[in-house]
Amino acid sequence: MKAEQFTKSILDLNENILFSGIIEKSGHLSISSQRDSLDKYLKGRNAELIMSDSAYAVDLRKGFSSSFGNLTSICYEYSSLKILIIPVKEHILFLLINKDANTSILTQQVYDIINSSKELDLYS
Repeated sequence: MKAEQFTKSILDLNENILFSGIIEKSGHLSISSQRDSLDKYLKGRNAELIMSDSAYAVDLRKGFSSSFGNLTSICYEYSSLKILIIPVKEHILFLLINKDANTSILTQQVYDIINSSKELDLYS
């Protein structure tokens, strides 16, 4: 499965997912899919900063893997939405979701897609 198809598959999992993007380790957004209602959240420099910060957070937390096991996700909760970050291979899946969404269920659904994809190519 190619990166564009993957982000669309994730977006289609649940109507509470507003944005699905693949971030490189550098914090650069390589590809994404989004709903129209998202524009009010991701504007200008804020989008770049939150994605760079997310890549940095994943990199820092991976340092605890020897003590706690593999990092499966990070969730930031704000009053208006949640940010769910899931490491996938050498990349990061970055999701913006409605605040009432169940992140545990969404995380499991994402891993179901990842595990069912025989050849997940996030470089194309």
